[in-house]
Amino acid sequence: MANDRGSMRDKMRRARRAAGTRKSTGSPRKGARPARKPAVGRRARPTARANATQRKINQRPMPKPPARRKPVAHPGASTAAATSAANAQLQATIDQLHTRFDRLESDAQLGDIYSAIGEIDSRLTELPFTLENLRERGYVHAGELEDLLEALDDKWDEIRPRVDTALRAQVRRLDSDMDQTERQLNRLRVTNQSAVKGAETAVSGLERQIRGAKTAVSGLYGGIDTELYKIDHEFSQVKTMLDLLDGSQEIRMQEAEGPLLAVASEWQQDGDDGPEGYLFLTDQRLLFEQREEVVTKRRFGIFKADSEMVQQLHIDVSVHDIESVQHKEEGGFLGMGKDDIIELVFAATAPLSRARFHLKGQDSDEWAAMIKRIQTGDIDEDRADDYVEEMETAAETAAAFPEKCPTCFADVPVQQRGVTSVTCEFCGTEITP
Repeated sequence: MANDRGSMRDKMRRARRAAGTRKSTGSPRKGARPARKPAVGRRARPTARANATQRKINQRPMPKPPARRKPVAHPGASTAAATSAANAQLQATIDQLHTRFDRLESDAQLGDIYSAIGEIDSRLTELPFTLENLRERGYVHAGELEDLLEALDDKWDEIRPRVDTALRAQVRRLDSDMDQTERQLNRLRVTNQSAVKGAETAVSGLERQIRGAKTAVSGLYGGIDTELYKIDHEFSQVKTMLDLLDGSQEIRMQEAEGPLLAVASEWQQDGDDGPEGYLFLTDQRLLFEQREEVVTKRRFGIFKADSEMVQQLHIDVSVHDIESVQHKEEGGFLGMGKDDIIELVFAATAPLSRARFHLKGQDSDEWAAMIKRIQTGDIDEDRADDYVEEMETAAETAAAFPEKCPTCFADVPVQQRGVTSVTCEFCGTEITP
């Protein structure tokens, strides 16, 4: 994320924390994270805000580009044919100037600016609905997104009138400049070389004026447009992650568990090639599910004769069982085409000791940073307000497990948040809080 967006998110996160003090409740077991109270003063749902935005847009229709000017006849190829050979090149220059001017007719309407304004209006209406859908599907983090969309909507309300005013002023000025240049072009004759030079200067100046007008107007809303593009891209990545999780027959989210990242990857067992599939990271677990076509029969030992689609969950481990993380880039040529590698070492309580993955399409340093945020508990501060209470309830449930098995009195390990029952590894008793 860009630094300016990170700064905005940090401010919003601090504001959310200040909205209500969260404190521990009950008597949490040693090793369990303290539960926190949900923030007070919750906002209206994003879709309610989006509906209000749509009503404002309906009351304030988007300005439309002015109608195109009627084309004016100008000397063409027939005139060029009638000129002397000495003036043929000058006539060709005049024709090129008219062609350039015709193209500028469309550019001077600033149609792309009008389209950009309409796109911002549409995104500010659609993105809250998209976010609510992602929330309903289980994406509970990036809690500042609601605040960010509201802030951008408020900022657009403030900027939009200035954009409309500047746009109309620029179009009027360009229309006047177009009229002046058009009259200059229509007076051109092949016998007046200095007038042709002057017209060339005028057309070039008009091109610069149009570029300047676009820059001046787009500069008023460029920051909002950039932020909305980033949010749109982030939503697309989240949707892909949720689609991949929905496509798994084995992965199920635990109570109050929130998915964070997903990436196509290769589990390089013992440093060699291994199964390919998807690596998932939630606020509780790291999971790897193989999803690939595997050749089951070959002709002459070379050509594929038969294959099957393999989908199997190989790794399901608590993030808190990760003892060390190393991220690096390998291979490539002249800094291009490098592989993002993440290497993990697990605690003795984990079902495996180490793992190495080649991440295909995401940066390994971002994964390492996210794992650290989970282990420190910082990621919990990133939850949307509506999903804080369920997290606290799940933490209280995990803290309520007995320290000893009620049947054989063996030690019961500290359970991660979201676990509602556990089987004693010594006597097989199902233990609940």
